[in-house]
Amino acid sequence: MRIKRQYGFGALCVLLATSGTVSAQQVSDDFDVTITLEDSCELTTAPTDLSFGTVGLLNTDHTATSTVAVTCTDGAAYDLVLNAGLHDDGTTRRMEQAGEHVSYRLYSDSGFTALWGNDTTFGSVVSATGTGEEAEFTVHGRVESADNASTPPGGTYSDTVTIEVSF
Repeated sequence: MRIKRQYGFGALCVLLATSGTVSAQQVSDDFDVTITLEDSCELTTAPTDLSFGTVGLLNTDHTATSTVAVTCTDGAAYDLVLNAGLHDDGTTRRMEQAGEHVSYRLYSDSGFTALWGNDTTFGSVVSATGTGEEAEFTVHGRVESADNASTPPGGTYSDTVTIEVSF
């Protein structure tokens, strides 16, 4: 019986020695973090007004510019479209005051060779590809003496053109 007691006592000592020690265990797993970006564009800065200022006769050309800013996702193809304005006659954009008109044209280049419009009567769209950063575009306007056979009565002539970004 003595032997049994020794094993019993030894087992009891081992049990008592390990019962105060708690073993920490860890379990881990992974999770995904995602976002889905779709091609997107926005006009990030309102276009500046295009003002030809105060002039006298329309016997010379008068020029002015407007700037518009666009931001599109990187790699997104887009077009900038200018509509005909409020007072066009089907072939020419016109500013109006009391039923009188001053004709003008809008261009995408400072050399006044590329008419800017909606791919119909008033010119081509401006196409670009987004970089993820803001891009500025300049609208070049010109009141051409050849389009205005005579100078109408004095006053403030105006029109409103809408710019649209399509992607």
